[in-house]
Amino acid sequence: MKLLSIIKEILSPSQEYQDAVESIKQQGGKFLGSGDYGAAFLLGDKVLKVTTDGEEIEDAKQIKQVRTKYFAYIYDVEEINPKLAIITMENLEPYTASPNTVPIEDIYDEAETLGIYPDLEGPGGSVKMDNVMQDRTGKVKIIDV
Repeated sequence: MKLLSIIKEILSPSQEYQDAVESIKQQGGKFLGSGDYGAAFLLGDKVLKVTTDGEEIEDAKQIKQVRTKYFAYIYDVEEINPKLAIITMENLEPYTASPNTVPIEDIYDEAETLGIYPDLEGPGGSVKMDNVMQDRTGKVKIIDV
């Protein structure tokens, strides 16, 4: 029966998830995109990310309101339950440089120092470029902690 519950959760988000998304939309949030564990919305000058990734929630709480070199600034983490939260972060721009210029080792070093464990690598050790953005000055920022 547990497998059936997992499949239902993947195919049909929980009511709590749907309520969180609807609340952001009602406030004027504009859909930016979605991934394996949630969706992101632009609300004013900030991005609100609804996530069901428990590890990301814990890492986001760890670096909340901490200025870092390589990670998006996180203003707030509203934890609805251990597997659902709304992460409010800075609005960033798409990364425009070559994927080869992403300082992956430096990013992992900073992550280790911060005590977080981002999942940045895709198939074959490539960098998941969907998680790489840049600030207004062109500095690399990771959005998926």
